[in-house]
Amino acid sequence: MSVALLLITHTPFGKATLEATIGTLGTLPLPIKVMDVERDCDVEQARQQAGQLLDELDQGDGVLLLTDLYGATPSNIASSLMEGNHRLILVSGLNLAMLIRVMNYPGEDLPGLAQKAFSGGQSGVSMHPTLAQQEQLNHA
Repeated sequence: MSVALLLITHTPFGKATLEATIGTLGTLPLPIKVMDVERDCDVEQARQQAGQLLDELDQGDGVLLLTDLYGATPSNIASSLMEGNHRLILVSGLNLAMLIRVMNYPGEDLPGLAQKAFSGGQSGVSMHPTLAQQEQLNHA
């Protein structure tokens, strides 16, 4: 058994991120499903669909929920699942670096994998110096 992943994101972000991950890694060592949420979705129906996906995914080691934007509809749907019967951890701010990092640690338990997701997402964001900053660095 292993931790499973459920991506709940704005359409088409989840599927595109998953495709980019497959394109980068070739294979996915963890079970994963994507639920892309349309802007005008029926939230209760979407919550029920997400619950069904959890039932399909959960093999007993828990499910890591990844959403794109904290406080938006997909994140709120994911948050509503936290009171159910599954062992879940929710991490928002999904990016490609986060998902690739998670897939590189398939043996981690749920809390460890959530930490890998969080740190992978953070380390995947950087600000490159502007031309002016680069010139200052070169003259220093």
